[in-house]
Amino acid sequence: MKIKSLTPEVVKDKVVIVRVDFNVPIKNRQVAEDTRIRTAIPTLKFCQENGAKKIHIISHLGRPKGKCDPKFTLKVIQPLLEALLETKVAFRTDLTSGKSLFQLHENIRFYPGEKTNEATFIQKILKGLSPDIFINDGFAVSHRAHASIIGLGSFLPSYPGILLQKEIAALSPYLHKKKMPGLTLVVGGAKMETKVPILKHFARTAENIIVGGALANTFLVAQGFNVAKSLYEPEAVEIAREILETAQVHKTGFHNLVDAICADDIQSKEVLDLPLEDIEGGMKIFDIGKKTVASFQEVLRHSGVIIWNGPVGCFEFPPFSNGTREILKTIAAQKSAKTILGGGDTLKALHQFGVESTAFSHVSTGGGAMLKFLEGEELPGIEILR
Repeated sequence: MKIKSLTPEVVKDKVVIVRVDFNVPIKNRQVAEDTRIRTAIPTLKFCQENGAKKIHIISHLGRPKGKCDPKFTLKVIQPLLEALLETKVAFRTDLTSGKSLFQLHENIRFYPGEKTNEATFIQKILKGLSPDIFINDGFAVSHRAHASIIGLGSFLPSYPGILLQKEIAALSPYLHKKKMPGLTLVVGGAKMETKVPILKHFARTAENIIVGGALANTFLVAQGFNVAKSLYEPEAVEIAREILETAQVHKTGFHNLVDAICADDIQSKEVLDLPLEDIEGGMKIFDIGKKTVASFQEVLRHSGVIIWNGPVGCFEFPPFSNGTREILKTIAAQKSAKTILGGGDTLKALHQFGVESTAFSHVSTGGGAMLKFLEGEELPGIEILR
């Protein structure tokens, strides 16, 4: 994929807007997981070190629905950002410019014109900040046609940030439609809707697909198993059958649960590891079982490329954390394989289980954006940089 490059002369003596993605978990008014902030630092420092006049940092946090909501203020990001940049960062509550080199602006989604890409809102930003160039370093939001992503890019010379360039370079090799021997896709999470296109793509091109999470339950029903009271999507069962048939036609191994960690409720103290045929009554599946872990591990250890998006169980709860933890550690141990991880919950699992991102070939900051990119969809925030 050919896009323009960010070079020193592009930013020298320029007022720069950098769209980043600081949409990180916040707990007790502090950043609970900082990967997306840390990965934006190289672009911000690049602008500083190459003589940018001013650097306006724009991001969103959460879903404030176009209204000012103190729960979603970016003010909580400021102390960590100052520590990482090792300099003062001014916090601006409106879309006007101050005197500081680094200026972090309040949550861009406090403005209704952001999500609608409203022309008058774009002009408000341009008038208030007087920028010379626009840099998109928010890969995780590049699938959104929002004002701060494509609107600014329509009026200003636009360039990719360092993170965005890395994401494109890491993910692009898996876009083609030819069979890729040795490639295993691991997909977890809850909803089929966001995962169907990538499953359809890799059902044709991957050597193996592994599914977990509530997503796997829908496939179990499609395969004729009883999932009792487990969460699944009845309306997606037929789509699941189509994906299974596609995988069979293209000789892609499709690996689902053979046993499961079950309980009557997620808070239940009585937890059982059961073969699929013994799941009945009011039982619910919350994690993959030990035999499934071993089965998945065998596939992963013989893979040359592993792409993982989404946990394979309710890992936030200790009784149901084993599956995600073991899959995570198994992938991290595959030093001879290319390993690519993505998705907010996947990043959360890294943090929870103390696994460093350096253990993997690439840890994507994108969840939905990573999925859409890999399924071959054009991302508006990247297309505008071509």
